[in-house]
Amino acid sequence: MRNVSLALVVLFAISGRPFAGESGGEDEVTGTLQAYESAWSRHDADAIASFYYEPAMRVGRGGPVVRPTRADQAAFFSGFMPGLARQGYANSALEETNVRLLDERTAVASGITVRYKTDGTVLDRLGVTYCLYKTNDGWKIFMSATHAPDAVLHFR
Repeated sequence: MRNVSLALVVLFAISGRPFAGESGGEDEVTGTLQAYESAWSRHDADAIASFYYEPAMRVGRGGPVVRPTRADQAAFFSGFMPGLARQGYANSALEETNVRLLDERTAVASGITVRYKTDGTVLDRLGVTYCLYKTNDGWKIFMSATHAPDAVLHFR
């Protein structure tokens, strides 16, 4: 996690101020992440995988893992989703989203995702940080990290 934090600090240091008139890009990124959460809520591993760039890196407690293709992402999520469902997982929602455009095609987003059980109670609340790249098919996640909610990045 230290390496990812260092990489993000470097990205922020060189990014300067947000681009004038680029709030539409921030809204697009937020919309992409809301649609991503909707795919989670449908328990649709293929749809979840479709939001990822090829290749993409996931950083968690076990360290970074690179998945070269969306098929690799789908295989991972197909195995991961049943475990969440056994815990009572029903759906997810973004509670907070902070977006910073680094340029017209690169963004960092950080926020809090809340996972809900089928009875409507909270299963989990976690911090999420994404690096996204704008392709001809829209914004794609090339790095995702989960962390404590109090580690969410806030931008000026």
